[in-house]
Amino acid sequence: MNFLERINAVLHHQRPDQVPFAPFAHHLHRGDFEREMRNRGVGLCVGCGTVRAEQPNVRVETIPGDPLTTVYHTPVGSVSTSRKAHLSRMVGTIGSWQKSWLIEDSDDYAPVIFMIDDTIFYPAYDDYHCLVRDLGTDGIPYDRDGLDPPYVTTEGYFGLEQWAYEQIDHPDEFDELLSALARMMERKFPLVAASPAEFVAVGSLSGNYGPAQFEKYLLPFYQEYIPRLHAAGKICGVHAHNSNLKAFKDLIRQTGIDVVEAFTPPPVGDLSLAEAREAWGPQVVIWMNFPETIFYAGPEQTHLYTLNLLRSDPYPASLVIGFTEMGTSGIVDDQTEEVFKAGTRAVMDAIEEAADDLSQRGEPILDAHHSTVAAALPMKTAKAVEGIVNNE
Repeated sequence: MNFLERINAVLHHQRPDQVPFAPFAHHLHRGDFEREMRNRGVGLCVGCGTVRAEQPNVRVETIPGDPLTTVYHTPVGSVSTSRKAHLSRMVGTIGSWQKSWLIEDSDDYAPVIFMIDDTIFYPAYDDYHCLVRDLGTDGIPYDRDGLDPPYVTTEGYFGLEQWAYEQIDHPDEFDELLSALARMMERKFPLVAASPAEFVAVGSLSGNYGPAQFEKYLLPFYQEYIPRLHAAGKICGVHAHNSNLKAFKDLIRQTGIDVVEAFTPPPVGDLSLAEAREAWGPQVVIWMNFPETIFYAGPEQTHLYTLNLLRSDPYPASLVIGFTEMGTSGIVDDQTEEVFKAGTRAVMDAIEEAADDLSQRGEPILDAHHSTVAAALPMKTAKAVEGIVNNE
C-alpha cells in the first residue's frame, strides 16, 4: 500500500498493511530526513480550509512594531490584539506569541459580537483541490477550518485567566458571545457540508475546562452537528490534545466523533491506549500524538515503547501514529535534532516490525458497519518500557 491507501483504509475501517505514521506536516523536518522517512512510508497530514471569511463592515489597521498590533474598527467601537514576533520555532510554526486579546474588559464585547455577526462565508474549494493534487499519494488533507463548538471558540477571544473570570464576572455578556458564535457556525455549516473535504475537524479539547463544562457546552453541539456532517459524508475528527483525557473518555464516546486525534498516551497523558480503546471501541480511529519525551530514553527504549503501544491496542486497524503537538518545535540544537531523528526512526522500525507480527496474529478487521470484533491481541510488556511509562 502507498500512504494514501493506508490512511484511507484506517479512516474507512478496512485493513491497512501497517499502522500509518502520519505527522502533521509542520511537525516533520523538511529536507533529507523528510525524504528518508517518506521513502519508508511516512505520510503527511496537511491542514487546509475550505471556507473563507470576510467582515465587510470591519476596518483592520496594522501598527508595525514588536509587538505587532492589529486594530479592528467597527461601527460600535474598536478592539485590538498584539503579538510578540521574531521568536524561535519553540513557539511553534506561527513564530509569534500573543500578548493581548480582543476582549480585555466588558466594553469590548459589543465590537467583537458585531464582528462575529458581520462575518460572511464563501467557499474556498479550489484551495482544497490544489492541495489534493499537490500531495498525490504522499499525504492526506484535513479540513482544519471545519466547525468549532462556540464554547471552544471563546477561548481565542481572551487570555486564559481572563477567559475563566469572564464566565463568572460577566455571564450575560459571555452568553451573548456564545449565541453570536452559534449563529456564525450555523451560517458556516452549509459550506462545510458541501465542501469536497471528507476528513474535517470539529473542535478541540484543550484541557482548559472540566467535564462539567464539556457536558454543558460541547456535548450538545456535537450531538447536533455530527449527525448532520455524517449525513453529508464527512469523517469527523476532534483535536483532543489535553493531558487529562481520562476524565473525558466517556463523554467523548457520546459525541459520535469518528477520529480522536492528538491523543497523547502516558507518560504525558493520563489515558492509556488500551483504556481509550476499551472506552471508545473499534469504531473510533485513535490518531495518536507520539510523546516525543520518550525519545530522550534513547532509540532502543523508544522502539520498545512503540511496540508496547501497538500490541496494547486490540483494534490496531483503527490506529494512526503521528506528531500533532511539538514535532520539530522541540529541536533547538544539534543534540536535540539527533534525538528527534533517532526517535522517529525507532518509531518507524517498530511500526514495520509490528506489521509482520500483527498480520501473523490476525488482527481484527472492521467492516463498513463498524461491527464490534471480539478478538484481541495479547499485550507484550517489556520491563524497560514499563519503567519509561512509570517515570522510573
